[in-house]
Amino acid sequence: MGRRPHARRRWPWIALGGVVLAALLASCVIVFGGAQLLLTPHHNTSTPAGSIVDLSDSEVTLSKMAATERVGTYGLLWDTDAGPNTGTATIGPVSSTGDGTVTRPISNIVGELAVGMKVGLNPNIYNTDPQTSLGIPFKNVDIDGELGSMPAWQVEGEGSTWVLFVHGIDGERESALRPLPVLVDAGLPTLMITYRNDVDAPASPNGLISLGQTEWKDLDSAADYALDQGATDFVLYGDSMGGSIVTRFMHESKHASKVLGMVLDAPVLNWAGVLQNQADRFNLNLLGAPLQAAVAWRGDIDLNELDELTQTAAFEDLPILLFQGLSDPLVPPSESEFFAGSLPNATYVPVADAGHIQSWNINPEAYEQKLAEFVSQFSEATPDS
Repeated sequence: MGRRPHARRRWPWIALGGVVLAALLASCVIVFGGAQLLLTPHHNTSTPAGSIVDLSDSEVTLSKMAATERVGTYGLLWDTDAGPNTGTATIGPVSSTGDGTVTRPISNIVGELAVGMKVGLNPNIYNTDPQTSLGIPFKNVDIDGELGSMPAWQVEGEGSTWVLFVHGIDGERESALRPLPVLVDAGLPTLMITYRNDVDAPASPNGLISLGQTEWKDLDSAADYALDQGATDFVLYGDSMGGSIVTRFMHESKHASKVLGMVLDAPVLNWAGVLQNQADRFNLNLLGAPLQAAVAWRGDIDLNELDELTQTAAFEDLPILLFQGLSDPLVPPSESEFFAGSLPNATYVPVADAGHIQSWNINPEAYEQKLAEFVSQFSEATPDS
């Protein structure tokens, strides 16, 4: 007896339903997995850069890939017996290319490095403290925060206007070492802070990153510490999510009126825009809104509250210097340009070829010149100091 016609006609619909269900499940995995990945602390900002193909005292040859072809100067990291990313070096701009390889100058090698070892790239070319990396004296201090003690590096300076440097998501205080010599030359006391979920800092109650919504409180505690040490005013310096933290500070902190200026480097000014940008990058445009909803739900975060593009009035009287890489895959350059363009005292510095927080790496001299000009207005250093 043959199968009834209506039964045969059901199979296409069953197959289609299976495809739709599989697509929905895959979308859920992408959305909720992406939200969890963003909000979970990982403490690693390096990008895989293949393996060492050849090595001499002055040059390193690497597998050719997007990371190893980056324009500029970067830190090279690899694992040693002492632990992950404990081997470090500095690599300069690409000097030559070969069949599937790139060669770059290498210096400051710390730890055993050999052909075949896997390496990563990091915008930070300094991986230790200010004294070891730059010969700049500093003090290890502890900031008493809402959740407990948080370590910080304090560099002395002249006057009472302090720079409070805030690194980005999963970043480290070492990010501050690239601009630190300029701040020291300007005589500005500088405090390089950590905050909740950082290495050696307390975890947040839910163990998740809050994208600046709660982390600003730890910056507020750092401001309390600085005031106790004689500070009267502040310059806030934030890169990546540090931008979200310092801008939220301006809305929430009792010390906001003491802020004289801000330096922002690839700042996150609108997390909804960042999340949509990531969905667009991977041709998953329709998942942008669900991803935003998942992040908001999983982290108990109000993304509207973190949208500084609609809250620029808080910054209208503030001198701001904003660096933005035009090849940034994370922060949409258009949002940084819009934010700066909306403010009468903001200077926007777009940097061609720079990825995320890599404007310094592309051209350290140009970056430092812009920064020195900007911070000179807050400096009390004498010409001979």
